[in-house]
Amino acid sequence: MYIGIAAPSGALWKAQRTFTINALRHFGFGKRNMESKILEEVEFFMEVLESKKGRPVNIETSVREAVSNIICSIVFGKRFNYDDKIFQKLIKDLEELLSNPYLPMVNWIPYLHYVSYISDVLGTQKCIDLVKDLKAQMANIIEEHKRTFDEDDLRDFIDAYLLEWKNHTRENENNSQKYVSPSEDNLEGVVLDLFGAGTDTTASSILWAIIYLVNNPDVQEKLRNELTEVVGPNRQPLLNDRNNLPYCESVITETLRLGNIIPFSLPHTVTEDFVLNNYRIPKGSIVIPNINATLHEENIFPDSNNFDPSRYLDDNGKLNKSRENVMSFSLGRRVCPGESLARMELFLFLTAIVTRYKILPEGQLPPNIEGKLGITYSPTPYSVRFVDW
Repeated sequence: MYIGIAAPSGALWKAQRTFTINALRHFGFGKRNMESKILEEVEFFMEVLESKKGRPVNIETSVREAVSNIICSIVFGKRFNYDDKIFQKLIKDLEELLSNPYLPMVNWIPYLHYVSYISDVLGTQKCIDLVKDLKAQMANIIEEHKRTFDEDDLRDFIDAYLLEWKNHTRENENNSQKYVSPSEDNLEGVVLDLFGAGTDTTASSILWAIIYLVNNPDVQEKLRNELTEVVGPNRQPLLNDRNNLPYCESVITETLRLGNIIPFSLPHTVTEDFVLNNYRIPKGSIVIPNINATLHEENIFPDSNNFDPSRYLDDNGKLNKSRENVMSFSLGRRVCPGESLARMELFLFLTAIVTRYKILPEGQLPPNIEGKLGITYSPTPYSVRFVDW
């Protein structure tokens, strides 16, 4: 449906992904110096929670806005106020697009949206309209960057891409194969991919963590006790504390396993004929890995439907190797490039919340643990209460 770094394959995908990862790293993506940027947003988010303390609240939108601002600061060079109308529309349109359960099918089998009956049933035209709208909003941001661009003062990812584009046009087309034709359409697609993935995936993981903690108060209390004993009750846990917080790491790992936000990985294409279990798989076939099945493999994760962080700890309370089996960010060449950033965000947001607040149900019973499948698998809307410990 658009050119970016998620859907395409081949030379274009490799080129776009290579440049994107290198440019993001230049601006601190996945590095420890991202911590201050994340913590800044954590504080804005905690102010929102404080204003709603004690009352039943659905924090889904606030979580998405907070997480989105982190990727916005890298890609757009700015964060937005939560009441910014442009920002709110971006979040709303993105959420509506990604919540369509048929969108992956249309991306994997593009000709479906040309069949009118199927298009009506799957709502693909609505998806196409939303993508066009989101790309138009990305284009506005890109145009503003073009007007203020200074190649000697790169502010963010968009500036880095504009510089690569400028350098590309200076070179002979035949000798410029490094990143394959930077273009307006490619830039809009990459920026939209980064904005979407950087917003939805981590936000959904945080929302899963909260609903699992409110449904497992013993886990929540044990997590809070570890944070209090190791860090103290009044300090924000930092990334340097992670190695001393094995139970916290186990809670995060179990959240990523059971609240698996990407049940089906990005599609892969078979490059040559092969036989698997007596089935012939021809070259060119689309293969969609079922990550969810592996994360519920009973031989690896006994009682796999139960939220049990202790499965990743040995008898001495230290992390064991079983957490290496949790591949929520996929594997291989299409492994999520934002894994390290997502883990930082999940750790810093979750520890900030649990250090300061006890999470309680809206009423007597905790919310049902139910999910909705779109591009990602996220919890259905729920309300909880945040109260002082």
